[in-house]
Amino acid sequence: MEVRSFELVSSGVTIRGRVLLPAGREAVPLVVLCHGIPSGTPPIEGDPGYEALAGRFLEEGVAACIFNFRGTGESGGNFSLPGWMEDLTTVLEAAFTGEGAFRGVDSARTALLGFSGGGAVSIVCAARRPGLRALAAISSPADFTHLLTREGIGGFIAHARSIGIIRDPDYPHSEEEYYLGIHECRPVEVVSRVSPTPILIVHGEADETVPVEEAHLLFQAAREPKELFLVPGGGHKLRLDRRAMDKAVGWILDRL
Repeated sequence: MEVRSFELVSSGVTIRGRVLLPAGREAVPLVVLCHGIPSGTPPIEGDPGYEALAGRFLEEGVAACIFNFRGTGESGGNFSLPGWMEDLTTVLEAAFTGEGAFRGVDSARTALLGFSGGGAVSIVCAARRPGLRALAAISSPADFTHLLTREGIGGFIAHARSIGIIRDPDYPHSEEEYYLGIHECRPVEVVSRVSPTPILIVHGEADETVPVEEAHLLFQAAREPKELFLVPGGGHKLRLDRRAMDKAVGWILDRL
């Protein structure tokens, strides 16, 4: 395996990540992994992280891109959903050049695998960018208005600040503007434009964070080719659910 680190500038914010490539291979397909919004809960013991998921693709000769959205990990900035949409757009633009950390990648065979908030952002970006080979959205909200009210935005900002994804003391400048920005990310309104890219929607039937009804809303609004995979008894963190990951990984590999 070869690991290449990268730094990209997304609307003035430095985004950091890595491309993991199978050794000795050229013109390999690529899957971009998009993490969710940090909850601030302690890490689950034994969680192998996104590297283990990337490893499943590497074993099949597929490169994987792992990066931190703004406000998280090694990337700069403060959490915002409009910012996350810009970040993923920036990463995809770099991937499609096939240069720098992405050299040796076959940009015509690029897939997205997004989780929760990262899944929502993946849907919006896939709707804006033709040419992706596949999109799998895991535990994704259909519309954040169902999950976050105007009355609750102050509490959300305070929580985000307490767990370190809002880092600057003077950010955001306006609660109202921040709330409106969050609702710029409305996957259910644009998911129909993902077609003709195939979309797989995976959701736990017992998701305690994003109700399974969100998956049904997305699936109903999406156009073919589309598939819905519900995990009986599955919760929100489906990256740790073998059934969900076997389905998502296998489905993406079939299309790459």
